[in-house]
Amino acid sequence: AAEAGCAWSGLLADKAAHEATCPFAVCQRMMAPLQTEVAELRTENSQLRSRMVALEAGEGGEEGGRRVRQRVGAAPHDAPPGNAAVRSMDVAAAAAVLRAHVSVSRVAAAACMRLANLCMEDQNEQLAAEAGAIEAIVAAMQAHPQEAEVQEEGCGALRNLCAGDDAAGRARSQRAAAGGAIEAVVAAMQAHPQEAEVQ
Repeated sequence: AAEAGCAWSGLLADKAAHEATCPFAVCQRMMAPLQTEVAELRTENSQLRSRMVALEAGEGGEEGGRRVRQRVGAAPHDAPPGNAAVRSMDVAAAAAVLRAHVSVSRVAAAACMRLANLCMEDQNEQLAAEAGAIEAIVAAMQAHPQEAEVQEEGCGALRNLCAGDDAAGRARSQRAAAGGAIEAVVAAMQAHPQEAEVQ
């Protein structure tokens, strides 16, 4: 796990025992089989973006743009919501506000916390993934590497969202790996070693 940032050194005989509990090694083992799907998921993402552009172009100007925003959530130029508003949002709204206001650390932390709480319920995990929450959480963590609260809430949200040993849970984990979640979590662990919830 040295290539992932683990600074452990010791006897070869102790290596297996260390790697069984090393967070870097655990992350590597979890994500290794998923890396092969990155190119396919990126292609799919590109196709979906192209479809979205085509749909928006067919909506008919300003009025159409309003209809699109009503369906997909807040736009980046809309005012960021307050924390109380974020705490009352459903899965789709929390993911949308996180995407729209990823540059506002307060909103990023609140939306990640809301998604983490919502994804404690199994039925919300897949809804969150379908709403683009995984990618939004990773983007928030990447946008605020020195904000411990964003990193803590982001790690918690990813953990809850990717839970599950069923096919859907494995697919969410694969999607997280393809979206840069491993790198974001490792960066958070390295930047905030004093934060127990990040470790």
